[in-house]
Amino acid sequence: MRKFYLPAALIFLFSCTTARTELSQISTEPAPSSHTSAMPDPIAFSQTDATPKTVVPAGKTLVLSFGPKLLELKASYLEKRDASSEPNGILQDGNSRRYLNLLATSSFAGSGLTGEGELSYSPLDSVAGQCACKDWPRMLRLGLKNRWGGLSYGADYKSIDRGFVSIAGTAADQARDEGQLWGEHSLGPFNLRGPIGESWDKLLDVDSLRVTKNATASLNFNRSQWGAKFASSYEWIDAGAAPNQETTAFTNALTGSYRPFDFLTVNPNFSIREERNAYTGTRTETPRTELIFAYTPVRDGFRLTGTTSFARSFGADGLNNIKTFGTTAAVDWRIGKFLGKDDYLSLNLNYNQQVDFISSGNSHNDLSGMLQLRITGF
Repeated sequence: MRKFYLPAALIFLFSCTTARTELSQISTEPAPSSHTSAMPDPIAFSQTDATPKTVVPAGKTLVLSFGPKLLELKASYLEKRDASSEPNGILQDGNSRRYLNLLATSSFAGSGLTGEGELSYSPLDSVAGQCACKDWPRMLRLGLKNRWGGLSYGADYKSIDRGFVSIAGTAADQARDEGQLWGEHSLGPFNLRGPIGESWDKLLDVDSLRVTKNATASLNFNRSQWGAKFASSYEWIDAGAAPNQETTAFTNALTGSYRPFDFLTVNPNFSIREERNAYTGTRTETPRTELIFAYTPVRDGFRLTGTTSFARSFGADGLNNIKTFGTTAAVDWRIGKFLGKDDYLSLNLNYNQQVDFISSGNSHNDLSGMLQLRITGF
């Protein structure tokens, strides 16, 4: 705890003369679906912007600037209380998650080069009892980027402690370091991006590292009412625990976004992932499709979000054949000044089904729901 107080105190002292204090606003968007998927994120370092974002409560931000774009320091504090969901779909009591963040941005005069450094902490009580983690698990990120003509390029490095919980609610099961080089070029409505990277995960059961090398190419097309993205990635995974356990994975993903009206957004997604182990000869394919829609009237303070997903995982050897289906409906309603300054009533329903055609004992159905009243300010 002391290691955060010192930089925070320095920023506070400087802010007495030159910093500005901002109060972030409540986001009325609901939390993402709590159903889980057997397929990991298919595209490394690339996320779709179509997925509804997590609710982020109000927080304090201090900003300190030195010179015209020479150096900017930002200290932020956020607190978020929500309900977590176990893999079996059973909702647990909500956790109060606190986030302390330091962000430094610097522009090197005359070169066009921009550097960023970010240090974020999520205290242990946000994942109490889940793992023997550090008292203050942290995330460290360093980045450099530049622009030459229509080409943007850069490098990033990130280090995450075991037990760190991101603002989106994703918890790190093991310590992880990752780095990437990326390039991006825009041609009118088209945007082409190609990162290559490597990550190192510290395995829990054995004293070794899992090394993953990846390369991705993605093409984005954006218009005022609709957009599409195609991404293709290649991964080489070395489990490290035993010899001859290298696995290669190919993933192709197509995501879309359509907004026929200001109050309605529809996002269809499709991906297929193929994993191969050259030593054992096993091959597993996982096609997945997902449909997300969000209905948000302009003035009524009401939002309805629905997600439906279907995935099928099967192996060429006939030892793996699993079907998963998940659907969720979330309603957020601003009820006005009931107990606090702004109150929100949220209802979330989730249904998950897994059918194992090889071992029926692994099949299950889960239905869960949550009604939550959020009170902000008095």
